[in-house]
Formats: sequence, structure tokens, C-alpha cells
Amino acid sequence: MSAPDLSLAELTKFGITPEDERPHPFSPDYEWWNESVFYDWYDAGGANAGHCRIGWHPNQQRLWVWLFLYNGAEWVAIEEPRLPFSSLKLPAIAYDDGWGLKFSYMVKEPLRSGRFEIDGFGRVISGPRAGMILPVSVALDVTTVGAAHSHGQSTVAGHKAEQFSTSRFEQPIRAHGVYTIGGERRTIECRGERDHSWGPRLWNMEWNFLVLNNEAFRAQCVIVRIPDVSEIRVGYLHRATTVSVNQVELDLSFDDASLQHPVRGRFVLQAEDGDRVAGTIEPISGAEIDITHTFVPPRRSAYRRTLIRCTTDDGQRALGWLESNRFVD
Repeated sequence: MSAPDLSLAELTKFGITPEDERPHPFSPDYEWWNESVFYDWYDAGGANAGHCRIGWHPNQQRLWVWLFLYNGAEWVAIEEPRLPFSSLKLPAIAYDDGWGLKFSYMVKEPLRSGRFEIDGFGRVISGPRAGMILPVSVALDVTTVGAAHSHGQSTVAGHKAEQFSTSRFEQPIRAHGVYTIGGERRTIECRGERDHSWGPRLWNMEWNFLVLNNEAFRAQCVIVRIPDVSEIRVGYLHRATTVSVNQVELDLSFDDASLQHPVRGRFVLQAEDGDRVAGTIEPISGAEIDITHTFVPPRRSAYRRTLIRCTTDDGQRALGWLESNRFVD
């Protein structure tokens, strides 16, 4: 998969700069200040996939990492939400505790390429080996294939800070590399998405997040419901260039009793230039992620990320992810 030759003007046209690859200054006034980098990926058949988040809460002095790996038959997960922030090496974004967990993201060319690695021990959470602890690793060389999409500095209460940058960007990627589960090694060529966000974050909210990536188009959208704030519906659509979307519709049906197939439905995205993509969403497999520790007070939510297969109304096929956080009790 060859990557497009993206100009610096295209990469940065939504206000993100190469310097935003680095960790950002944080305000000591916000307990829930958070900065994170996130990557997801999947191969053409949807049989090899995963996602990883590396986040740090400097005012809580903790580091939060997760890795979810799917090999077509089972999910394996590492979830460590309470690692010591002091052990994170910045600005390199690297961690090695000497006790069986290490990870890093090395920027090669800002907003263009980098290398992501993680190595540790994960628990099998579905499939025939459910419950086992197995060694896992991922090493991916990541290349971006679209602009770093952003809506600028946050203006939402609880997500902004005076005199500090508070923003995020989403960017479609291609990647190649290897991953292992329990000694089995697989080479992968994959598509996916990455994001980088920074600023205070009040997690007591609900959202549905959709990302798709195929040869013809790449798209990302989200509907966020924040208490006492009107709904936020944003995203992008990329073909030859990246355009913000001004219409997002997600008609979703949830099965709270099913962890692996929790959602299906339909989506409609319309970009500011009138371009439109719509279609159906079918689950391949999914898993639930623990974010109980982010809520004030801590509580359970149905926070799930599902690998999905979409068919557009004009017959195109695309794979992607549907992420949803819902308070169900």
C-alpha cells in the first residue's frame, strides 16, 4: 500500500502543526487534565486488528495504557489505568517498568510517520483460551494518509483552559508490521486511525464514534452528549483531500448482553462540500474497555469498541470501528 504524497499545507490546514506531535504543557489547575495518543488498525479481511491508547494524567500522577488485540478467534487485552506517571519518559512517549510491560511511540516525520511498539502480558478475554495470560507484542510502522483533522481549540466547558492549548486531531493511517499472541507471530498490512488529544476532560458524557478507511475514502465522525451542553456532531471525510463534515447521523441498535456483537445500524455523513457517504454497519467482533476510573464518582458504563464491516449505499465495502460509551444503569 503506497502512501499519498501529502503537502505540509494539506497536513496542517486544520490548524495542527508538526510541533503538536509532542507532549503539551499542562495546567496544574485541572485534576482531569489528560493527554493521550491512540492508534487502531485492521487488515483487509478483518481477521487481524487491534487498538492501543497511551494516556497520561499529570495532575493525578498516573499513566493509563490499554491494548486490545484480535486474531480472528479471540481478544487479548492489557489494561493498566494506574501506572506511575513518573515512569513515563517524555517527550519521547516511552515506558519500560522492567517488570514485563514496555511501550513507545517514536515520531519519524511529524504528522507523517512513526513507529509504535508495545510488549507485555495480556489476558485472553474471549475465545477458546479465555482467562489465560499470554505474552503479546505489537510493532507497527505507521504512515498517515490524510490531513491532521481538528476543530481547533476546545471551547466546551470542562474541556478548555485559559492560557493553555486544549485540542485534538484525528488522522487516517496505513501501517505494516508484526504482532504476537502467545508465541504466534503474524505479519500485517493494515489501515486505521490515530488521534492525539490534550486538555482537561470531564469523562461523564456519552458518545458514539465511527471511523472507516478503504481505498476510495476515509471517514471519521462522532456524536457526543455532554450534560448541560448541546450535542456535538463533528468529523471528516477524505477522498483526494480532507473536508469537515456538517451532518452526522448514526441510527444504532445496541445489544448490551453481547460483548462481541454489541451494535449494528446505519450511518450518514455529509461533508461541507456536499460529498456524502451513507450505509449499513455490521459487527465483526468487539470488546468492553474499563473506564470506570475516569468518572466522578467512579461508575460502570458500557464502553465498547467493535470492529465493523460497512456497506455503503452505492455498494462499496469498508472496515472500521464503532466505539460507544453509554450509561446503562
